[in-house]
Amino acid sequence: MRLITLSIPLFFVLMGIEWLAGRLRKRRVFRGPDVFANLSLGSAQTVFNVVAVGLLAGAYLAIYEHRLFDIPSSSVLAWTGLMLGVDFAYYWFHRVSHRMNLAWAAHAPHHQSEDYNLAVALRQGPIQPLFSRVFYLPLAWLGFSPAMFATAAGLNTLYQFWVHTELVGKLGPLEWVLSTPSHHRVHHACNGRYLDKNHGGILIIWDRLFGTFEPEVEPVTYGTVKQVRTFNPLLAAITPFRDLAVLSWRAPRFLDKLKVWVMPPEWRPAGVDAPAAEAVEGRTRFDVRFSRRVALYVGLVGVLTLLLTVLFLGRGSSLPLPSRLAFAAWFLASLGGLGGVLEGRRWGPWVEAVRLAAAPVVVALL
Repeated sequence: MRLITLSIPLFFVLMGIEWLAGRLRKRRVFRGPDVFANLSLGSAQTVFNVVAVGLLAGAYLAIYEHRLFDIPSSSVLAWTGLMLGVDFAYYWFHRVSHRMNLAWAAHAPHHQSEDYNLAVALRQGPIQPLFSRVFYLPLAWLGFSPAMFATAAGLNTLYQFWVHTELVGKLGPLEWVLSTPSHHRVHHACNGRYLDKNHGGILIIWDRLFGTFEPEVEPVTYGTVKQVRTFNPLLAAITPFRDLAVLSWRAPRFLDKLKVWVMPPEWRPAGVDAPAAEAVEGRTRFDVRFSRRVALYVGLVGVLTLLLTVLFLGRGSSLPLPSRLAFAAWFLASLGGLGGVLEGRRWGPWVEAVRLAAAPVVVALL
């Protein structure tokens, strides 16, 4: 987490370079509402990590206490093995997240954007770490210390940032070994032939070995098969779980109500018709119209909220749990309120009024 937090300025520098490169190529790389949703969802996951730090780190530490070996942090071989182990575990977490409904609901926000740029790399499912961390626990049992694991996982995450771009083409022989922008464009596609392909983090060899590799050979349509149709980060995060709950409620048989949560996304219970298939290739991207005043408000207040969130990330782990929970509640209100204002919802300004009134209390807690 610390490594990612320290890298935040670099993320914005690289996004600026991507924007400039797009302008030079006469391409519009970013859309304001989408960038707002991306950054907000990424911030939501980091806030969740701080709030749930004990839960997320506790399981790894508990298993590490019963480790098989004492693996030295000074060994180059150990670090090489750990990086391979983290990437292997990431592949399986990522693959399962596309094939099990509950895990997909946590991961889906990362795929909802219908654009593809470096800001999308920062768009994450807020509670996704609850699922991803489980796949790394064998590394604790083997004897990789929590500090080593945190560093290796951070490096794995940092690598994946740069592959979220359309401005880098294919990279020759590197395409055989590494996960590249071309491979990851395929992963973010909702075209039929591209679905559930190219799950690798740093290495693409896992996909080649386990039959989930697909090269980029046709134009890509980004987003999820079912468009989320909102730039409100809170609604975007909730919608996949709401859809699962509705499907579970509609299932006639009790066993199917439970199976809904662990079956693949395309599965439907007996007695529940599948929705009509929609063409995804070339579909119109979701967009909203808003005034210059709204854009100024969301941009200015959104940036101030993100700056306050960065301050929370720096101090959060030392704050008492009630303070962390209070900030998380205020932050969630900011996602819903700003998203509501952006999309012209009548309740948006009311949520914002209450949230801004509470802001001095939140600042005092930090």
